[in-house]
Amino acid sequence: MIFRNIADIQHTERDVHHEYYRSTRLLLAGDGAGVGLTDTTLHPGVKGTYGYSDRTEIAYCVSGAATAVDLETGQGHAIAPGVLWVAPPGSRFTLTVTEPTRLICVFDPPIEGTETGVLDQ
Repeated sequence: MIFRNIADIQHTERDVHHEYYRSTRLLLAGDGAGVGLTDTTLHPGVKGTYGYSDRTEIAYCVSGAATAVDLETGQGHAIAPGVLWVAPPGSRFTLTVTEPTRLICVFDPPIEGTETGVLDQ
């Protein structure tokens, strides 16, 4: 079993700061849990294209506001507390963030720890 307190991994190599977000990586491939888990806050004003070619990303919005556009269908979706999305491998989507947006994200297979998911800026 794994027990981990987010406070214990903030300000370590698992706490990744990017110009678009801050992502605290609670579970990584090396933990052996079979999935990855992050607590990520997207910065307001960000508009970027995201996606992974080799893994599914599931994101659940805890707080904030953003708009996601599925680049395959062109369909837009409001992201707000309580909204979940599933992006299968190969999915591409844009996110436009209007206020700090906190997401809990699950990855299958798990991320190693250095991936960003950002395809362009």
